[in-house]
Amino acid sequence: MIYEKEKEEHEKVIGKYYPSSIGECLRKQYYEFFEEKEPTEEELTIFLTGKSVHEMLAKVLNESVKVEAVEYEVNLNFDEAMLHGKVDIIIADFEGQKVIVELKTISKIPNEPLQRHVMQLQCYLHALNIERGFLLYWDKRDGKKKVFEIFKDKRYYEILKERTLTLHYYISKKLPPIKEAAIKGEYSTCVRCPYKEICKPLELDIEKDSEIIVCEIDNVLFNVEERKKACLEELKVPSYNNLDKKTKEEFFKLFYSEKYLNLDIPIEEKIKEIDDEYFKNNRKIVIITNRPETMREKTEEELTNLGIPFEALFMRKSNQKGKKFKALIIKLLEISGYKVARIIDEEKTIEKIKKEILKLDPS
Repeated sequence: MIYEKEKEEHEKVIGKYYPSSIGECLRKQYYEFFEEKEPTEEELTIFLTGKSVHEMLAKVLNESVKVEAVEYEVNLNFDEAMLHGKVDIIIADFEGQKVIVELKTISKIPNEPLQRHVMQLQCYLHALNIERGFLLYWDKRDGKKKVFEIFKDKRYYEILKERTLTLHYYISKKLPPIKEAAIKGEYSTCVRCPYKEICKPLELDIEKDSEIIVCEIDNVLFNVEERKKACLEELKVPSYNNLDKKTKEEFFKLFYSEKYLNLDIPIEEKIKEIDDEYFKNNRKIVIITNRPETMREKTEEELTNLGIPFEALFMRKSNQKGKKFKALIIKLLEISGYKVARIIDEEKTIEKIKKEILKLDPS
């Protein structure tokens, strides 16, 4: 009943969008508007838990400060479209100021506030012309809390306006917007998205049902021992084994740079193997590498010089872990309609990637 009431209050009206969603992938918001899915039991439980925590917090706060309003409706208008939402809590006087408290129940408290939550709070601050707010994260597993102080920032007004009007344009024209999460490399978001089967986030410019070979570069297409040795020599350490955390970070920063790339030696046997897969078996080549985006230009140059006919090159972001990153890409390629026929990587890595894929899809 509570969810049905919430659904009624979030009616689908062209020109009326929601602060709680505006920071999310534009393509996802488009599908939510036209292809809304019923929540799973787990999602309903999370929703109801959040409602209970919100109500409890409002009562607790009311004992120590003056709570002016709870679930207060606001609009932020941008010409032909607007953001309409409910502020969790408005405190009338906190340290001499009126402030907003936005509560988020979450599985893991972040080190920094999530941008989509900051965007939501900024919407409320601008709509009510309040200078200060707080994002309160509540860990639903152990009840731990963390608070981030957020000040009204006029730059966010322009961001909110641009995103709202962009979303409005695509919805009013019934045209799907860009696959924003995939373009930004937010692959975990894509895997969790309920609309991934419709979206096909990693759709490539190749035939549907094509067989794909996914391949790493370092230790597969290139022998990188000389690069590794040069990095260790520069750091004045005899071996990679037993490096302390700081030295290990320095090593990888150096290793994943262009400084010693010229020392890499092509592995002809593997290069021929890739050529055979492409020319004889008619399989498309997709490169998924631990190399960071900062090495893209040089990496593309290397692959071109080797004559590797690759369809796409996926490179890891600094905050992504190698095996999980590769598993996410492979899973999304399959969701997007391709058959991953083979993984060419170090043997121990292949097994770890397969285990990570199973975690993404236990069935």
